[in-house]
Amino acid sequence: MKILAVLSDVDGTIIPLDSVVKCLKDTCKHFKVRILTKKEIMEKTIGYKLTESIPLLIPETKGFIKEFTKYYEKLYVKEYKKYAKPFSYVKPTFKILKRKKIKVGIVTTKKHSEAKAILDGYKIPYDIIVGNDDVKKRKPDPEPVFKACKLLKVKPKNCIFVGDHPFDMKAAKSAGCIAIGTLTGWGKKLDLKKAGADFIIKNLKDLDKLIERWSNSKNFL
Repeated sequence: MKILAVLSDVDGTIIPLDSVVKCLKDTCKHFKVRILTKKEIMEKTIGYKLTESIPLLIPETKGFIKEFTKYYEKLYVKEYKKYAKPFSYVKPTFKILKRKKIKVGIVTTKKHSEAKAILDGYKIPYDIIVGNDDVKKRKPDPEPVFKACKLLKVKPKNCIFVGDHPFDMKAAKSAGCIAIGTLTGWGKKLDLKKAGADFIIKNLKDLDKLIERWSNSKNFL
């Protein structure tokens, strides 16, 4: 089976999760509410809608959760170089994929504009972005994956989806993609395996080697 596209998550896969943690902490400071701990942010907000998760952690934000979320999103886009420095191997890896005529799609729970600001700002090559505002349902639902495949004009079975969160693995498997978990973010090996990961890699740098092994084997899965 030929790999025609790689779909990638953003937070924890392309950029460290520290970017989300720092930005949310600064947003809490701005609104003078309790500053969330790193553990709370990692366990209770990553992968979830902020409009739903934040009020559960900080009840007083219920009255201004839309303003809270909008501030966070604008702050992230405005200060992305302060909060979000991509892993050094991401750009070279995506360039290799592009040279091999493998399309690169971004599937993220970030808004489209947030992801675009980071990717374009750091000149990371990609073909399409599917953000949470481009679909009705977010990961772990397969809708974002199906939309990415449609935009790239490829079938899910010819796609690899790589991400750090169990939601990434569930979305990939539900859509019929090959699910690859990376250990650079939220999930540990066991978490990702339980969620359906076909393979686990240390980071995106290992992706090209894995694709080569896949291409040279008829029974890799």
